[in-house]
Amino acid sequence: MRLLAATDFSLRLLIRLAETPTRHRSTEHLAQAIGVPRNHVHKIVQDLAEAGFVRTIRGAQGGVMLAQPAAAIRIGAVVRHLERAQSLVECFRPDGGACCMSPECRLRATLARAHEAFLASLDSTSLEECLPAGGMQYMVGDALA
Repeated sequence: MRLLAATDFSLRLLIRLAETPTRHRSTEHLAQAIGVPRNHVHKIVQDLAEAGFVRTIRGAQGGVMLAQPAAAIRIGAVVRHLERAQSLVECFRPDGGACCMSPECRLRATLARAHEAFLASLDSTSLEECLPAGGMQYMVGDALA
């Protein structure tokens, strides 16, 4: 199973926000903290806000923060949302794809079970459990808002 780069970046961003859950962070600060261009972070924040994982506040004292406690955010839910438009294989596409093996292929059911097991495993982990041991020792530019 391979996740999109945007999903990887999103998970990193959520971890950074969870390290200081009561502070708003600017997209500039988050971009520096996770090593991703600011325009990517802006798109990621919009998607995460749409899904209810983060909230945004406009203005000089605004920024991004978690919309719910880190313990309530399941990694599986985040991955499901972010990977919703991706198909594991051709025949999983909403339009059925162009697989030359359909309908006699029996691999599809095996792959579907493996995919669900992967997501179920991620469901068993909260964002809080992904925080680094020892807290915020590697927070970049903590003085930035």
